[in-house]
Amino acid sequence: MALKLATLGPWTKGINNGVAAWRIPGGDRKNPGDACRDALNVDFTADGRVVRRRGYSQTVAMDNAHSLSTIGGKTFICQNGELGVITDVAPLTITTLRTGLSNDRISYDERGGEVWWSNGTESGRCSAANTDHPWCLPRPDDIPLVISGVGTLPAGDYRIALTNSTTDGEESPASAIYEFTLSPAGSIIVTLPTAPAGVDDVNIYVTNPNGSQLVRYTTVAAATASVTITALPQGRRLRDRAFLSPMPAGTAIAFHGGRLLSLSGEYLYYSPPYDYGVYDPASGYIPLGAAGSILASVESGFFVAADRTWFYAGADAASASPVEKLSFGAASGTEFRHPRGRDYAAGWYSDDGVAIGLGDGSVKLLQADAGFIAPTAPTGATWVREVDGQSHVVVSLDGTASYPSKVADDFTTARMRYNDDATTMSVNLATGATARYGDWHMRGFATIDGQQYGCDSIGMHLLEGDDDAGVPIQAVLDVGIVGMESQQIKSPTEVYVSGKSSAALVVVISLPDGTAYEYPARDFGTDQVMTRRHDGMRGLINQRQTWFDVVISNDEGCSMDILIANVNVNHSDRRI
Repeated sequence: MALKLATLGPWTKGINNGVAAWRIPGGDRKNPGDACRDALNVDFTADGRVVRRRGYSQTVAMDNAHSLSTIGGKTFICQNGELGVITDVAPLTITTLRTGLSNDRISYDERGGEVWWSNGTESGRCSAANTDHPWCLPRPDDIPLVISGVGTLPAGDYRIALTNSTTDGEESPASAIYEFTLSPAGSIIVTLPTAPAGVDDVNIYVTNPNGSQLVRYTTVAAATASVTITALPQGRRLRDRAFLSPMPAGTAIAFHGGRLLSLSGEYLYYSPPYDYGVYDPASGYIPLGAAGSILASVESGFFVAADRTWFYAGADAASASPVEKLSFGAASGTEFRHPRGRDYAAGWYSDDGVAIGLGDGSVKLLQADAGFIAPTAPTGATWVREVDGQSHVVVSLDGTASYPSKVADDFTTARMRYNDDATTMSVNLATGATARYGDWHMRGFATIDGQQYGCDSIGMHLLEGDDDAGVPIQAVLDVGIVGMESQQIKSPTEVYVSGKSSAALVVVISLPDGTAYEYPARDFGTDQVMTRRHDGMRGLINQRQTWFDVVISNDEGCSMDILIANVNVNHSDRRI
């Protein structure tokens, strides 16, 4: 018999689900293992510690809550088709912006003190006073009637158009152009359509006789019934506003380089410079060839994902050329801002896991680089959490999330053993180390009065606590298979776990035949890190196995913070 030490951890690479479990630990004192077979309901720190995740509390019940987000100093939430601004949490107070919306996720961005929003079919903007307005003033209805009158206006062919406007200078796209022949000389009497709510004035544009340029003739109050044109126009030209249309609602929106970008279906639409609510139907769009999913603006350009992912360099969407960065797409709704700022400016969840778009247009795949094969889903939400000196992004995919067939069978076996939830992951933004969360299905996140909140289909939750609304949090670290380096019979004699916890941790030894044995620590403590012994395993040598699996878990949801584990392995001189 020979006693050898197997050193496990620290786990700086998190889960490695692309290789067999026996290849994962592979550590010794000089080269400790840096990945694990599975990790449930924990977070990996940048130095490889394993910490049980925080819980959440039930704050307030809601039906179909989603799109919780803090932006522009306001917090938004949609529930049962009703979008509102949260103005207080004790008690919860919401100012309603719009009702009758679909349950589709809402994208937000902020510009000029207003928050713009869209869910792909509806859109609006929230003012500083928490009132909802359309992206642009509605264009006037068609001119119902034009007739001639007396006067000295020269005879000829005239073109007439209208725009709606407000007292603060906002102007709508133009109405359909009305063509009218005045013969003989006289005047032109234009009957105005009824102006919609929110319109202060109506602008009347007309050409010179037999001309083509529409020029403003006059501006009248919205309630005016008709206008008589008696002289040639002297105001500003309508220019291309005669051909603009309201910007289509998008599943993702972003401001970039003085334009509003709206991702809708297979097209990315962009507004004229600083004229955000409209676009040119003839040229103001970029065809993608497939339905788009994410849109992320950085200082040097913007990223767009459809069936693949491109970077458009430059400040102007109208002249930017695409460069393919990834040969695959992404999960809609997963865009986030990287907390490190300019160099790591934007992030999203791609079909190969968390992607970080750098300021130079390059892309880094955090999870893939750390050895994790990511699940895929069409939609999701992300939460950047900075606490205790650590930065993580928590990715919560929709219920269709699934792992590809190329994941290791050993990972699938471990996942089924504890909790097979494929929807939620915690990813350390410094290392890419990934852990899984179970039964944690948030659909939006916000910061209110310095506290973090999330929402799911049943309500809004404070993301703090030692349990999940009263349910203990089962935390599991499966370090992988120990002993496959030789054919000798072997078994553990003791496991030493360095860390701290609020109750005794449990080491589970699983044998090749599926039998599992639990060994709790002799004591526990939360004040400082200590090494605690799990023993009573010496009899396992009689089971005559060449390998075993080591799992460390908490008891009844207790806190858990593990730095490293050492296993004394008894190697027999005999083989099976």
